[in-house]
Amino acid sequence: MKVVYLNQHSQSNMSSSPTPIVLALGFFDGVHKGHQKVIATARKIASQKCYQLAVMTFNRHASRVFNHSQTASFRYLTTLKQKIELVRATHADILYVIDFTKQFAALSPKHFVDQYVIGLNAKVVVAGFDYTFGRGGTTTIDSLAKISGGKVKTVTVNELASDQLKISSTRIRHLVRDGNIQEATRLLGHPYETTGKLIHAQTNGLSIVNPSSRLQQLPESGRYLCEVRVADSIAKVPVNVVHSGNGDQSVIYLNRKRFDHLPHVNSLPVWIRWVN
Repeated sequence: MKVVYLNQHSQSNMSSSPTPIVLALGFFDGVHKGHQKVIATARKIASQKCYQLAVMTFNRHASRVFNHSQTASFRYLTTLKQKIELVRATHADILYVIDFTKQFAALSPKHFVDQYVIGLNAKVVVAGFDYTFGRGGTTTIDSLAKISGGKVKTVTVNELASDQLKISSTRIRHLVRDGNIQEATRLLGHPYETTGKLIHAQTNGLSIVNPSSRLQQLPESGRYLCEVRVADSIAKVPVNVVHSGNGDQSVIYLNRKRFDHLPHVNSLPVWIRWVN
């Protein structure tokens, strides 16, 4: 999969794909079952038409652009690096990562369609029923074909529900936040994972893990069973989560003695798969 990073400057100097594309649009935080349905729909159309499958996402959520407060409540399910790997697993040919800025958010719907849809040689756009674009975030996918002057066809994917509730990133964030990891994993369609660095500092005999991203959703304070990899050593171990302040400062603790032959260095990469 080719990953292409675009901003308003780089996109204006970039030639479109030589092969027509089917473009799946969305923020895709978590790449959950609902997102997977959107991308699978786009993949089926691309296969039928012998086009390439492209996915377009954004490097940051709108709430992080317009609310800089450290106590802003929004948290990501996936880091950008994790999202890239999850999209790669869907067998997309191209992933476009757009630099979401205030300037990008101010683009008119027509400017967005001309520059980021027609300009990339998209012939079909696939998105969820609730996807919006352009200045104000109120223009729906149903309007895109008309805005394109008939150059682009659109396909709207209806919501995917579970227990009569829409599967959404917001719903899954709340499940993770509340410690309901098993239900979150079921709606994601893949394990919930975070990463960090294991450092030498200890508290009550437990080593500290600093999360890679302070903006990634962690479960509420408590003790969880996780599959953890530290460097090249893997074990299923209890993990303690402690939040302080207004929940904007979080620390993870684990017992490094449960891992064999760890190198004696200041910090070690940690991968955590939350089980329950």
